[in-house]
Amino acid sequence: MAEISKGVNPGKLASNVQKRISRVQEKMMQKLGKADETKDIAFEEGVVNFNKQMAEGIKLQRDLRAYLEAVKTMHESSKQLQSCLEDIYEPDWVGKEEMDVITEETDVLWGDFHQKLVDSALISMDAYMAKFPEIKARIAKRDRKLVDFDSARHHFASIQKSKKKDEAKLAKAEEELGKAQKVFEEISCDLQEELPSLWNSRVGIYVTTFQSLAGMGEKFHKEMCKLNHNLCDIITKLVEERQTINATVKATEKSEVAANHNVTAESESDENKPASKTHVDTSVTNGTSNIELPSGVLYKVKAIHDYAATDNDELDLKAGDIVLVLPFVSPDEQDEGWMLGVKESYWLQNKDLTAKGVFPENFTQRL
Repeated sequence: MAEISKGVNPGKLASNVQKRISRVQEKMMQKLGKADETKDIAFEEGVVNFNKQMAEGIKLQRDLRAYLEAVKTMHESSKQLQSCLEDIYEPDWVGKEEMDVITEETDVLWGDFHQKLVDSALISMDAYMAKFPEIKARIAKRDRKLVDFDSARHHFASIQKSKKKDEAKLAKAEEELGKAQKVFEEISCDLQEELPSLWNSRVGIYVTTFQSLAGMGEKFHKEMCKLNHNLCDIITKLVEERQTINATVKATEKSEVAANHNVTAESESDENKPASKTHVDTSVTNGTSNIELPSGVLYKVKAIHDYAATDNDELDLKAGDIVLVLPFVSPDEQDEGWMLGVKESYWLQNKDLTAKGVFPENFTQRL
């Protein structure tokens, strides 16, 4: 025989075993249709709602935790990305200090968003779900006490129907029936009040949870939008600064090329021309200077040196070419020392000014 654990009353243990046996027998008799079962339709509907409500709550609680984990993961990913940007953004670039501030504020914003979700949504949801295990245990206890009540009721009825009535047994059975009924009804009465109230409370918890999620999400994204807008402005300024620097470098390079060509050409001209010749021959080798200026042309110039174009927007000139000078659409487009024009030979052949390009002014002479 198994040894009884210390602190366990043998009589209580035997009583519990007997109750279990009686319950199994009673349930079997009910299933076989040999014993009636006490029914409470309204209560059973309440239990169905309770199980549905608990299943919905478990799913919402699980999905809410998954959402918070996703927010936490996004926070870490954002932090790493911002850190990368902070590292690659060179100290002398425009907006470096503002960039560092945005990085810090972004990290704080993510952390604050996650903590507020935990405080206002998850904690209240956990408190709501904490009620279900205790109520579920009481429902299960009611079911057991209902079986005990039905068993006591059937036992009392069987003694009453007996031909040889034992008044002592009948009195004891009646007493046990009264006790079983009282325990069952007390538990059942409390649950009948709590289950409808719990069922109705689901609307409030759902509304509160999703209002909190929506409200905090809206606030978070508005503040994050501001930071992203500021970040976009800084990047735009960086692009503009780079474009300005590149344009300046390009203009400087063009001026240096033009100056080098001019110095070389003048040196060669001085070496080859007779000492007595003090003016440049203005005879036209490509075009004429006697035609009327087309509309929009400011004046004419003649190339006095060859110039090899170094970009698509430049004219390629040979000494003697006549160029019709045009105004720039915007003065800001004109680099110092450069003019815009169309070769006269092109205009004479095509009667349009579309093949225009820029050329160094010091490679030409005004006519």
